[in-house]
Amino acid sequence: MSGEAADLNLEIPGSTALNRRLEAILRLSGTGSEQAQTARGWLDLAYEAAYGERYTAAAEAAERGLKAPGSADPENRLMLLRVLSGVHEMRGDSAASAPYLQQRVDLLRQLGRERQAQLEAELGPMLLREPDRVEADILARVAEELNDAGGPAIARADVLSSLAVRRLNDEGPEAALPLIEEACEILTELGRVDALGGARMFLAHAQLLASRPREALSTAELALASPANRAVRGAMAMLRATIRHQDEQPEDALADAMLSTELYAACGVRKGAASAAALLAGLASSLNHPETAVLAWRVAVQQAELGEFSESRMLTLALGQQLLEMEEHAEAEKVLDSLSVRLASSEADYSTRGRALMGLGHAVTQQKRPLEAMEHWAEAAGQFLAADEVDEAARAHLAAGALAASLDRVELARNHYERGLQLADQGRETDPLMLLQALHSLGHLLCRHDEPSGLDYLDRALRIVDEHGTDWQRADITDTRARSLTALGRGREAVAAALEAADLFSESGDEEAAADAEIFAATVLLQMGQAEEAEALFRLAAEQRDISDALLATSLSGQLEALRDLGKLVAAEQIQRQLEHLNASLGDQPDAQQNTDQRDFEG
Repeated sequence: MSGEAADLNLEIPGSTALNRRLEAILRLSGTGSEQAQTARGWLDLAYEAAYGERYTAAAEAAERGLKAPGSADPENRLMLLRVLSGVHEMRGDSAASAPYLQQRVDLLRQLGRERQAQLEAELGPMLLREPDRVEADILARVAEELNDAGGPAIARADVLSSLAVRRLNDEGPEAALPLIEEACEILTELGRVDALGGARMFLAHAQLLASRPREALSTAELALASPANRAVRGAMAMLRATIRHQDEQPEDALADAMLSTELYAACGVRKGAASAAALLAGLASSLNHPETAVLAWRVAVQQAELGEFSESRMLTLALGQQLLEMEEHAEAEKVLDSLSVRLASSEADYSTRGRALMGLGHAVTQQKRPLEAMEHWAEAAGQFLAADEVDEAARAHLAAGALAASLDRVELARNHYERGLQLADQGRETDPLMLLQALHSLGHLLCRHDEPSGLDYLDRALRIVDEHGTDWQRADITDTRARSLTALGRGREAVAAALEAADLFSESGDEEAAADAEIFAATVLLQMGQAEEAEALFRLAAEQRDISDALLATSLSGQLEALRDLGKLVAAEQIQRQLEHLNASLGDQPDAQQNTDQRDFEG
């Protein structure tokens, strides 16, 4: 409130301070208990409730203001009557609005403001809500008459403000700006502080819509520096946060978003508070303040639920995803499971429920419950299909397939991969990289289980890479093809493909992957009894590639075995000492000595 409620102090942002402020909002979730001592105080509460679309509360506050100390002041009474008539008009109840409008007209006449009284009696509801096009033509003519005849300035400001709303919707912000600017000038000259706050808020938003962010920022600064109710101040803080976010000033934007959230929440503007908290969450996440981001998402959900807005579903989903990013898997499960159950029992929102189920699957996977995850992802695929989101359904099947493959549930993995590929092929705007993933996964699975048809899928994946992929992706699929050929017992072809993959990885700047492919080729050669060629490749990977110590240990192990097979015991002794020294530096971890991707030699 501009008069009686102290403004919330702007605090320098810091995750601890922000967290305390967000926790305070979560504790103080309700409104409706606020009281005012004067007519001006009740007027502020009425304006704030009206801005938050809590029309019953707005009318009750204005009614109490008419009986409070200071209600005899004509200006206070006129504004309270304007709120009462306006609230009922916005609810579509012109009959309830009319008595208050008439009381206002009568009071204007008592004050000797006959011309203004006559105008309000004639224009009536047009000044209280968005006028239609016919009413807008009337208002335009009245504005001109008032200007030419030197009519009451306050009446012209009212007419211009109502007309600007129509112009904004019909012709855009540029057409509305001159009208709002003049209204603000009139209100400034007359010293109408309360009306000026709302007019400046309208002007700042129109300036932003007209792609004039610097002007919008100046107007917002002016509004924040002047007396205004919390709803106006919250809106201006949010606008400033938005502009600063666009200007890549995240710390300043964070402070403004926090202030806006507090102001909006305090006066019950739920939709505004939810939006400001969502912006705050995104900014906090980008600044690596994940705990603050989680609290902000919780506030956003709380405010949307208090306002009974459908946006609460997407905000809850965002909260769950933030918890997943923080690796708070048990808490993410609670949030996402609750959302999924709620959506299953309410009106259909297949898309959001599908995303909740996908997140839920990730949460339980990390808690070592993969079978549940597969069920969630399979159900998610059905939800996405119901929402006609074919590509998302395909991704859900591919995720389930990858998990099934990791558990060696071959038939289940194959079913998911094949269904994912089928959906990817029929998508209207299929992401080629997603189609590539489907082909790659299914091809590898089939080859690993002795089905040569898998090579056809890998070859198709290579064709897609040529058109849509990267050199590294081509190297990766070529590497998979090499391992698949090994599984099919085609060793010589596998070696050639692995060496091709090594060259491609090297050209892409991935020396680790290049060495891994060479070590794989050498291992195949060793298994084929070609120890000399194998030893040369192991040595090449160890000596000419910039690789990790773990991979170097793998290469040296292979080289040692090849030298022993060749009977070169002196050289083998030297490699043995080098390997022992390396293993000691690695902590002698067995994993470091295992051949790369042993699963490719299974079966």
